[in-house]
Order: sequence, then C-alpha cells, then structure tokens
Amino acid sequence: MNQKLKKIIDNFQVRGQLISIEENAQGNINSTYLLSFKDGDSTSKYLLQKINSYVFKEPYLVMKNIEAVTSHVRDKMDNEHKTLSFVRTINDDLMYTHTNSDGEKEYYRMYEYIDGCISYNTFEDCDNPENVAYYAGKCFGLFHKLLNDFPANLLAETIPDFHNTPKRFKDLLAAIENGVTNRAFECSEEIVYLISKIKEYSIIWNSLSRAIPLRVTHNDTKLNNILMNATTSEGVAVIDLDTIMPGSVLFDIGDGIRSACSNCFEDEVDEDKIFLNLELTKAYLKGYLEEMATYLTPSEINLIGLSICVLTYELTLRFLTDYINNDVYFKVKYKTHNYDRFRNQFLLLRDVEAKVGEINKFVKAMYKKLQSTT
Repeated sequence: MNQKLKKIIDNFQVRGQLISIEENAQGNINSTYLLSFKDGDSTSKYLLQKINSYVFKEPYLVMKNIEAVTSHVRDKMDNEHKTLSFVRTINDDLMYTHTNSDGEKEYYRMYEYIDGCISYNTFEDCDNPENVAYYAGKCFGLFHKLLNDFPANLLAETIPDFHNTPKRFKDLLAAIENGVTNRAFECSEEIVYLISKIKEYSIIWNSLSRAIPLRVTHNDTKLNNILMNATTSEGVAVIDLDTIMPGSVLFDIGDGIRSACSNCFEDEVDEDKIFLNLELTKAYLKGYLEEMATYLTPSEINLIGLSICVLTYELTLRFLTDYINNDVYFKVKYKTHNYDRFRNQFLLLRDVEAKVGEINKFVKAMYKKLQSTT
C-alpha cells in the first residue's frame, strides 16, 4: 500500500480502516484514487484527489467555488439527485496541503463516493444513445436551474479568459506572427475562413453581462462528467466542478453538444465520420430545455444553435494555435496529432454551420411548447 498516500489519508475524517487504494487513470488533469474502508460489517468508499496546481494556480479559490456551489444546491436536491460532498480534514479544512521531498506543495481533497452510478465517455458506450443524450441534457439543465439564483459574480475566475473567443483568436494570430514553426502555411485556406468568422463567433463573449446574463457555468460539460443511474441512465450528479466560474450557460450547452453529440473523437481523421448527430443533439436539447426553458432569456434561446458553432470554433482555434506553436499545451501522441485534432474540429464546425437552421427551428418549437405548458 502506498505509504505516502496512507499518511495523507490519515489527515482526513474518514470512517473505518483503510483496506485498499485504487488509482483511477481516466482523468486527464487531477490524480484520483478510490479508497475503500472497512466500517463494521460494511464498506465505505471515498475519492481522494491530488489537485493539479499547474493547471489550477489557486487551489483555494477552486475549493471555495466548489463549496459555495455544492452548499447552495444540496438543500434543493431530491432523493434521486446528488452533489459532491467533501470529507474534511482532521483540522476541519476542505483541503490538505502536503510538502513533498522537493519542498513543493501538493494539494489533496476527499469526496464521499457516489455509488450505483456509471459514466460514459461516448454515446457508443451505451445501449440507448438517444435516451442517454436526453438525460445528459436534462442533468446539466437541472444543474443550471438549481444555480439560477446563485450570484455568479461571487465566484472566482479560476482560469481567466477560458471562453474568451476574441482572445483565443488573438492567440492564433500571435502564433502565426511569431513563426515558431512554418506549420501555419499548411492551413492557409482554413485560417482565412477562421478569420472571416471571428466577428460572428465573438457575439456571446462580447454580449456577456449585457444581452447575455452572467450565470454560474460548469465549463467542462463532457458526457463523462455526469454520473448516471446504472439501471435507468438518469443523471444523478454533475461532477468535476473545478472549472465552475461565472460565464454564459451557452458555453456549457455548446460544448456539451459539441463534445457529446459529434459522431467521433476529436482526433478522428476519416472525414466521413466527422459530423454532428442531429438526433442526439435534439434529444440532448429536449432534456436541457425541459429543465431550463423558463429561466432562459429570448437572447439565450436565439443563440443556442450558434453556441455549438462558437464552442467548436474555439477548440478549432486552440488546436491550430498549439500545432503552430509546436505542441506546447495539448499532449500529443504523434507529430501531426494537433493538426488532426484541428482539422477534425474545423470539419465539424462546417457541418454544424450547415445544421444550425434546423437546430434553431427545433429549439424554438420546444421552447414554445414548454412555455405554453407552464
């Protein structure tokens, strides 16, 4: 048994005797461990996480945001839904700070384990994709609804400019100008197209706190950040709250659909497989709107279709910027990995653009139907 982790675990208020530590290798940012404790005749489980302080420069602000949000929604939960619950340290803190052998600080937190759930990386992992898409949208919709009355400006911006589309565009231009590599010449036609769309796709960011309300947003609405009932596929809990920040719910809607309802992974190179699945998109939006329709403004409703374009455009910019900068941000498995990711998202963007009209028509019909029944 890992003795370093055992000593760290001893600093938390846990029940029973530690019997196992299993590392969960699925996460890309934090290091996560499933802990099992013998507690009388039963077994208690917890999740221990080491926070990635390279990505999250202010772990205390991250924890403050999560505590504020989970405390706000906990009393509103019914028996079918849950939120993350911290296990405090023996000093009654939310986080334990450990100084390693190199004199560097490491930050650890612990959660109660939510049992009886499953998470999916893609809809291909489940038997009924449309059903799961519906419940995924519904779960994030409920998340936004429960936080609708939370003052978003009380939250810290733990990753500044995370969805600042104009800044992401300026980062691309700077990469081209700096000329670290000659890779920009490989993508000249695509770059011209991306330049032509920056004004249109900056509308959400430029309208924040004016036409677009500032709300609590998750900012990482991947499908596997929902714990679902292993039997019914209904959403039980939204997890991975490190990127909770003020923003627009359109960022969450757009990225949730972009990541979950596209037909393939972000580095797929077979162009015939790169498209947005409209049936899954409609199922996702149906679930989301059933929870949030009455809380959204007309401006937000009108921009839902465009939000999918905006978030796909944003990731296109990010992958291309990193490719031109010689792959300094995203992990790559081969020389052209970031190029393949960029090209994938660029093709997905063009497909989404062709389908925005149909998506908007569906959203407005759903919105009208739901408004008439309230």
